[in-house]
Amino acid sequence: MKRVDGKGDVLKCLLGQNIKRFRGNLGYSQEELAEKAGISIPFLGAIERGEKWPSPTTLMQIARALEVFPYDLLKPEKTVSQDIMKITSKLIKDISKMVDNSVKKMNTVVKNHEISEL
Repeated sequence: MKRVDGKGDVLKCLLGQNIKRFRGNLGYSQEELAEKAGISIPFLGAIERGEKWPSPTTLMQIARALEVFPYDLLKPEKTVSQDIMKITSKLIKDISKMVDNSVKKMNTVVKNHEISEL
């Protein structure tokens, strides 16, 4: 985060970082996002650098273009622990599926082996 000097600078920087992050998540260039939001590329760049503050209407346009709620653009990024919980949950689901598939395959092999011995 860049150095902040005045009132509102922290929010401007947070807004800019979030816009840049959401834009990156969608794979949009500044040009693409500016076009989708109906604003100029230099203005978007200034917002992302924390130099300019958009009007409420422009904030809404940017949020719509990024497919998020306007308040998401002003929230601090998720904590690491939330990310770890999300990844852990996905790993548990993936491991459970792999174990289930392995057990099913072993059952099939055992049944086929028992039948062939008869």
